[in-house]
Amino acid sequence: MLNVSVPLFIFLSGLLTKVDNDDWMAFFKKRIVRVLIPYIIWTVIYTIQMGKLKSLPVNLRNGTYAGQMYYIFVYVQLVLLTPVLGKLAKSKFRHLVWLISPIYQVCRHYIPLLTGCAISGHLVAITTNICLEFIIYYYMGLMLGNHIMGKNFSVTKLAMLFALALLMQMGEAYGLLLLGNDNPGNPGITNMLTSVIFLLLVYALLERGSFKNCNRFLVMVGDYSFGLFLCHVLFKRLLQLTSFYDSLPFVVNSALVFAISLAFCLVVDKVFGARVSRWLGIR
Repeated sequence: MLNVSVPLFIFLSGLLTKVDNDDWMAFFKKRIVRVLIPYIIWTVIYTIQMGKLKSLPVNLRNGTYAGQMYYIFVYVQLVLLTPVLGKLAKSKFRHLVWLISPIYQVCRHYIPLLTGCAISGHLVAITTNICLEFIIYYYMGLMLGNHIMGKNFSVTKLAMLFALALLMQMGEAYGLLLLGNDNPGNPGITNMLTSVIFLLLVYALLERGSFKNCNRFLVMVGDYSFGLFLCHVLFKRLLQLTSFYDSLPFVVNSALVFAISLAFCLVVDKVFGARVSRWLGIR
Protein backbone atom coordinates (compact mmCIF):
# COMPACT_ATOMS: atom_id res chain seq x y z
CA MET A 1 0.00 0.00 0.00
CA LEU A 2 2.99 2.30 0.59
CA ASN A 3 3.94 2.07 -3.08
CA VAL A 4 1.22 4.58 -4.01
CA SER A 5 3.01 7.50 -2.31
CA VAL A 6 5.44 8.48 -5.10
CA PRO A 7 2.82 7.96 -7.84
CA LEU A 8 0.52 10.28 -5.84
CA PHE A 9 3.19 13.01 -5.75
CA ILE A 10 3.70 12.69 -9.50
CA PHE A 11 -0.02 12.45 -10.30
CA LEU A 12 -0.81 15.63 -8.36
CA SER A 13 2.04 17.43 -10.14
CA GLY A 14 0.45 16.52 -13.47
CA LEU A 15 -3.04 17.34 -12.22
CA LEU A 16 -1.93 20.89 -11.36
CA THR A 17 -0.11 21.48 -14.67
CA LYS A 18 -1.65 23.13 -17.73
CA VAL A 19 -0.67 21.76 -21.13
CA ASP A 20 -1.39 25.10 -22.83
CA ASN A 21 1.50 27.42 -22.07
CA ASP A 22 2.87 30.44 -23.96
CA ASP A 23 6.19 30.49 -22.08
CA TRP A 24 7.59 27.03 -21.50
CA MET A 25 11.03 28.36 -20.57
CA ALA A 26 9.52 30.24 -17.63
CA PHE A 27 7.64 27.07 -16.68
CA PHE A 28 10.85 25.02 -16.77
CA LYS A 29 12.75 27.59 -14.73
CA LYS A 30 10.06 27.84 -12.05
CA ARG A 31 9.50 24.11 -11.64
CA ILE A 32 13.10 22.88 -11.96
CA VAL A 33 14.84 25.54 -9.87
CA ARG A 34 12.20 24.93 -7.21
CA VAL A 35 13.53 21.38 -6.69
CA LEU A 36 17.18 21.63 -7.77
CA ILE A 37 18.25 24.10 -5.05
CA PRO A 38 16.87 21.86 -2.25
CA TYR A 39 18.38 18.87 -4.06
CA ILE A 40 21.87 20.39 -3.91
CA ILE A 41 21.52 21.46 -0.28
CA TRP A 42 20.23 18.09 0.87
CA THR A 43 22.91 16.28 -1.14
CA VAL A 44 25.50 18.15 0.92
CA ILE A 45 23.64 17.40 4.18
CA TYR A 46 23.36 13.67 3.47
CA THR A 47 26.96 13.47 2.26
CA ILE A 48 28.14 15.07 5.52
CA GLN A 49 25.92 12.68 7.47
CA MET A 50 27.56 9.73 5.70
CA GLY A 51 31.02 11.18 6.37
CA LYS A 52 32.07 10.87 2.74
CA LEU A 53 32.69 14.39 1.47
CA LYS A 54 34.87 13.07 -1.34
CA SER A 55 31.80 11.40 -2.85
CA LEU A 56 29.88 14.70 -3.12
CA PRO A 57 30.36 15.07 -6.93
CA VAL A 58 29.16 11.50 -7.48
CA ASN A 59 26.22 12.01 -5.15
CA LEU A 60 25.21 15.19 -6.98
CA ARG A 61 25.36 13.37 -10.29
CA ASN A 62 23.63 10.13 -9.32
CA GLY A 63 21.33 11.00 -6.42
CA THR A 64 22.46 7.83 -4.66
CA TYR A 65 23.16 9.28 -1.21
CA ALA A 66 19.57 8.77 -0.02
CA GLY A 67 17.10 6.27 -1.39
CA GLN A 68 14.23 8.70 -1.97
CA MET A 69 16.15 11.25 -4.02
CA TYR A 70 15.72 9.50 -7.37
CA TYR A 71 12.35 11.25 -7.37
CA ILE A 72 14.01 14.61 -8.12
CA PHE A 73 15.55 13.21 -11.29
CA VAL A 74 12.22 11.68 -12.31
CA TYR A 75 10.30 14.88 -11.61
CA VAL A 76 12.69 17.09 -13.60
CA GLN A 77 12.44 14.74 -16.59
CA LEU A 78 8.64 14.83 -16.46
CA VAL A 79 8.67 18.63 -16.28
CA LEU A 80 10.86 18.78 -19.39
CA LEU A 81 8.58 16.33 -21.19
CA THR A 82 5.38 18.24 -20.34
CA PRO A 83 5.07 20.11 -23.70
CA VAL A 84 5.48 16.83 -25.61
CA LEU A 85 3.07 14.92 -23.39
CA GLY A 86 0.57 17.78 -23.69
CA LYS A 87 0.67 17.62 -27.48
CA LEU A 88 0.34 13.83 -27.45
CA ALA A 89 -2.61 14.05 -25.05
CA LYS A 90 -4.49 16.11 -27.63
CA SER A 91 -3.47 14.00 -30.62
CA LYS A 92 -4.76 10.79 -32.16
CA PHE A 93 -1.73 9.02 -30.61
CA ARG A 94 -2.80 9.82 -27.04
CA HIS A 95 -3.45 6.17 -26.18
CA LEU A 96 0.10 5.08 -27.06
CA VAL A 97 1.51 6.98 -24.07
CA TRP A 98 -0.31 4.59 -21.71
CA LEU A 99 1.90 1.76 -23.02
CA ILE A 100 5.24 3.36 -22.13
CA SER A 101 5.30 2.50 -18.42
CA PRO A 102 4.04 -1.11 -18.77
CA ILE A 103 6.58 -1.81 -21.54
CA TYR A 104 9.34 -0.32 -19.39
CA GLN A 105 8.27 -2.53 -16.48
CA VAL A 106 8.49 -5.63 -18.63
CA CYS A 107 11.92 -4.71 -20.03
CA ARG A 108 13.38 -3.47 -16.74
CA HIS A 109 12.03 -6.04 -14.28
CA TYR A 110 10.50 -9.13 -15.89
CA ILE A 111 12.82 -9.94 -18.80
CA PRO A 112 16.04 -9.87 -16.68
CA LEU A 113 14.35 -12.05 -14.06
CA LEU A 114 13.10 -14.60 -16.56
CA THR A 115 16.26 -14.70 -18.68
CA GLY A 116 18.78 -14.43 -15.86
CA CYS A 117 20.52 -11.53 -17.62
CA ALA A 118 20.82 -8.98 -14.83
CA ILE A 119 21.26 -5.28 -15.59
CA SER A 120 24.53 -3.99 -14.19
CA GLY A 121 26.98 -1.10 -14.25
CA HIS A 122 25.98 2.35 -15.43
CA LEU A 123 22.79 0.93 -16.97
CA VAL A 124 21.45 0.30 -13.45
CA ALA A 125 21.84 3.98 -12.51
CA ILE A 126 20.25 5.09 -15.79
CA THR A 127 17.23 2.78 -15.53
CA THR A 128 16.78 3.55 -11.83
CA ASN A 129 16.52 7.30 -12.32
CA ILE A 130 14.72 7.39 -15.66
CA CYS A 131 11.12 8.61 -15.71
CA LEU A 132 9.60 5.91 -17.96
CA GLU A 133 8.19 3.92 -15.03
CA PHE A 134 6.30 6.98 -13.78
CA ILE A 135 5.05 8.61 -17.01
CA ILE A 136 1.69 6.88 -16.66
CA TYR A 137 0.92 8.71 -13.39
CA TYR A 138 2.00 12.16 -14.58
CA TYR A 139 0.21 11.69 -17.91
CA MET A 140 -3.01 10.64 -16.18
CA GLY A 141 -2.78 13.76 -14.02
CA LEU A 142 -2.31 15.93 -17.12
CA MET A 143 -5.26 14.27 -18.86
CA LEU A 144 -7.61 14.70 -15.91
CA GLY A 145 -6.39 18.14 -14.86
CA ASN A 146 -6.81 19.51 -18.37
CA HIS A 147 -10.20 17.80 -18.88
CA ILE A 148 -8.94 15.70 -21.79
CA MET A 149 -10.01 12.48 -20.10
CA GLY A 150 -13.46 11.63 -18.75
CA LYS A 151 -13.97 12.15 -15.03
CA ASN A 152 -17.10 10.23 -14.03
CA PHE A 153 -15.68 7.60 -11.70
CA SER A 154 -17.58 5.60 -9.10
CA VAL A 155 -15.91 5.76 -5.68
CA THR A 156 -17.47 2.45 -4.63
CA LYS A 157 -16.32 0.58 -7.73
CA LEU A 158 -12.84 2.06 -7.51
CA ALA A 159 -12.55 1.07 -3.84
CA MET A 160 -13.52 -2.50 -4.73
CA LEU A 161 -11.05 -2.55 -7.62
CA PHE A 162 -8.33 -1.20 -5.33
CA ALA A 163 -8.88 -4.05 -2.85
CA LEU A 164 -8.77 -6.57 -5.71
CA ALA A 165 -5.61 -5.01 -7.14
CA LEU A 166 -3.90 -5.24 -3.73
CA LEU A 167 -4.65 -8.97 -3.64
CA MET A 168 -3.28 -9.35 -7.15
CA GLN A 169 -0.18 -7.41 -6.15
CA MET A 170 0.43 -9.70 -3.17
CA GLY A 171 0.00 -12.72 -5.43
CA GLU A 172 2.52 -11.37 -7.94
CA ALA A 173 4.94 -10.48 -5.14
CA TYR A 174 4.95 -14.06 -3.86
CA GLY A 175 5.45 -15.32 -7.41
CA LEU A 176 8.39 -12.96 -7.95
CA LEU A 177 9.85 -14.02 -4.60
CA LEU A 178 9.76 -17.65 -5.67
CA LEU A 179 11.55 -16.67 -8.90
CA GLY A 180 14.36 -15.11 -6.89
CA ASN A 181 13.46 -11.42 -6.94
CA ASP A 182 14.97 -9.82 -3.83
CA ASN A 183 12.52 -6.87 -3.87
CA PRO A 184 9.19 -8.42 -4.90
CA GLY A 185 6.98 -5.75 -3.36
CA ASN A 186 8.23 -2.87 -5.49
CA PRO A 187 8.26 -3.50 -9.26
CA GLY A 188 5.45 -5.13 -11.15
CA ILE A 189 2.47 -4.54 -13.41
CA THR A 190 0.04 -5.18 -10.53
CA ASN A 191 1.84 -2.54 -8.48
CA MET A 192 1.26 -0.08 -11.33
CA LEU A 193 -2.38 -1.16 -11.62
CA THR A 194 -2.90 -0.68 -7.87
CA SER A 195 -1.41 2.82 -8.03
CA VAL A 196 -3.51 3.85 -11.05
CA ILE A 197 -6.73 2.73 -9.35
CA PHE A 198 -5.73 4.49 -6.12
CA LEU A 199 -5.04 7.73 -8.00
CA LEU A 200 -8.41 7.55 -9.76
CA LEU A 201 -10.00 7.00 -6.36
CA VAL A 202 -8.24 10.10 -4.99
CA TYR A 203 -9.38 12.10 -8.01
CA ALA A 204 -12.97 10.90 -7.65
CA LEU A 205 -12.98 11.97 -4.00
CA LEU A 206 -11.51 15.36 -4.97
CA GLU A 207 -14.25 15.85 -7.55
CA ARG A 208 -16.89 15.05 -4.94
CA GLY A 209 -15.41 17.67 -2.64
CA SER A 210 -14.58 15.08 0.01
CA PHE A 211 -11.46 16.96 1.10
CA LYS A 212 -12.90 20.49 1.27
CA ASN A 213 -13.31 20.30 5.03
CA CYS A 214 -10.09 18.36 5.54
CA ASN A 215 -8.56 18.19 8.99
CA ARG A 216 -6.18 21.14 9.59
CA PHE A 217 -3.43 18.78 10.68
CA LEU A 218 -3.59 16.94 7.34
CA VAL A 219 -3.48 20.27 5.51
CA MET A 220 -0.35 21.19 7.44
CA VAL A 221 1.21 17.82 6.55
CA GLY A 222 0.42 18.54 2.91
CA ASP A 223 2.05 21.98 3.14
CA TYR A 224 5.26 20.40 4.47
CA SER A 225 5.11 17.26 2.32
CA PHE A 226 8.19 18.11 0.23
CA GLY A 227 10.19 18.89 3.35
CA LEU A 228 9.08 15.63 4.96
CA PHE A 229 10.11 13.80 1.82
CA LEU A 230 13.57 15.38 1.85
CA CYS A 231 14.45 15.05 5.54
CA HIS A 232 12.80 11.87 6.79
CA VAL A 233 15.61 9.53 5.72
CA LEU A 234 18.12 11.66 7.64
CA PHE A 235 16.18 11.29 10.88
CA LYS A 236 15.60 7.60 10.24
CA ARG A 237 19.36 7.09 9.89
CA LEU A 238 20.05 9.05 13.07
CA LEU A 239 17.44 7.07 14.99
CA GLN A 240 18.96 3.82 13.76
CA LEU A 241 22.10 4.77 15.68
CA THR A 242 20.14 4.37 18.92
CA SER A 243 19.67 1.07 20.74
CA PHE A 244 15.87 1.04 20.62
CA TYR A 245 14.76 2.11 17.14
CA ASP A 246 15.11 -1.20 15.29
CA SER A 247 13.36 -3.05 18.11
CA LEU A 248 10.18 -1.00 17.65
CA PRO A 249 7.29 -2.26 15.47
CA PHE A 250 7.25 -0.83 11.96
CA VAL A 251 4.22 1.41 12.54
CA VAL A 252 5.71 2.84 15.75
CA ASN A 253 9.17 3.66 14.39
CA SER A 254 7.63 5.09 11.22
CA ALA A 255 5.39 7.34 13.31
CA LEU A 256 8.44 8.43 15.30
CA VAL A 257 10.36 9.37 12.15
CA PHE A 258 7.31 11.22 10.84
CA ALA A 259 6.81 13.17 14.10
CA ILE A 260 10.46 14.26 14.30
CA SER A 261 10.56 15.19 10.61
CA LEU A 262 7.38 17.25 10.90
CA ALA A 263 8.69 19.00 14.01
CA PHE A 264 11.91 19.83 12.15
CA CYS A 265 9.95 21.33 9.22
CA LEU A 266 7.79 23.40 11.58
CA VAL A 267 10.76 24.77 13.51
CA VAL A 268 12.77 25.65 10.38
CA ASP A 269 9.77 27.37 8.80
CA LYS A 270 8.89 29.37 11.91
CA VAL A 271 12.46 30.31 12.91
CA PHE A 272 14.07 31.02 9.54
CA GLY A 273 11.06 32.15 7.51
CA ALA A 274 9.64 31.54 4.07
CA ARG A 275 12.80 32.22 2.01
CA VAL A 276 15.03 29.73 3.83
CA SER A 277 12.17 27.23 3.92
CA ARG A 278 11.85 27.51 0.15
CA TRP A 279 15.60 27.02 -0.41
CA LEU A 280 15.51 23.93 1.78
CA GLY A 281 12.34 22.64 0.12
CA ILE A 282 10.54 22.63 3.46
CA ARG A 283 7.30 23.89 1.91
